[in-house]
Amino acid sequence: MIILASQSPRRKEILQEILDDVPFMCIPSSFDERKVHEDDVRKLCLEEARGKGLVVAKDHPEDIVISSDTMVSFKGEQLGKPKDHDDALRMLRELSGETHEIVTAYSIFQGEKELRHRVVVAKLYIEKMADAEIEMYLDTGSPYDKAGAYGVQDKDFIYSKILQGDMYTIMGLPKYELEDDLVDLGIIE
Repeated sequence: MIILASQSPRRKEILQEILDDVPFMCIPSSFDERKVHEDDVRKLCLEEARGKGLVVAKDHPEDIVISSDTMVSFKGEQLGKPKDHDDALRMLRELSGETHEIVTAYSIFQGEKELRHRVVVAKLYIEKMADAEIEMYLDTGSPYDKAGAYGVQDKDFIYSKILQGDMYTIMGLPKYELEDDLVDLGIIE
């Protein structure tokens, strides 16, 4: 069985596209991300993805476990999910009119053996947004469960332009890279 160590609806949707008719389960990881201390965002993201996967893989040693983590990096600062309205407003004001990176890392485990991992980076530009536009977007409720306080796939978020990488990396699971790795490992055809 293939297990996605996540409860993210976006990651589940992307994995369904990759696996087509191959069944899989979603089991959220109990990994405590605060255990990881790393200054480099790419290394931090990978270590958190690995930690999430290993926790689930230990309980399911015969299964293939896919875990992922996504971080928004702006001027050396990691922007996680906003704590509240003011935090989301601050993040979107900072990102407005600027370019930033979205780092997504994933790991593939079978038991405690890591079969593959990868770190994929996308670059995104967010157009200059007036406070009224930010408030309208915040009123949708969508930004509060997303790193950086935005969802590039949201129909109400019309302010972004992908400069490097793709939508899947930004949404939290690099579809093309993961599919290549699953085929290369013989997990899917």
